[in-house]
Amino acid sequence: MVAGNPISAVLISGDLDAAQDFYENKVGLTLSPRTIKNHLLFDCGDSTTLLIYGRGGGNKADHTQVRFWSTDIGSDVAELAERGVVFEDYDSETFKTVNHVVTSPGIGRSAWFKGPDGNTIALFQPE
Repeated sequence: MVAGNPISAVLISGDLDAAQDFYENKVGLTLSPRTIKNHLLFDCGDSTTLLIYGRGGGNKADHTQVRFWSTDIGSDVAELAERGVVFEDYDSETFKTVNHVVTSPGIGRSAWFKGPDGNTIALFQPE
């Protein structure tokens, strides 16, 4: 059954060298030996993967495309910021970041950053 199979998040990139540098050296992911030509496959937790493939034309999505689950978002944000990841900050009546993190009562805490191709990546710590 498909429901029992592992899944992989997929992003596109116009510059795989820049993507590899960002996800390895700033996010801290490990490139899988299963990577093939024109693709980057990163091994993540619980047998999940992040697949990035090369495609010109840019990224048109304006929403979160990948979510990393966290058990300590404050620590994860601090570590990524120290590695040079730049977080998105928001300030509205209903959505405000404090130290790059939005707290949504009854849901959890979230933080967002963009990869080198403009893909929106989230960290999420559920309540």
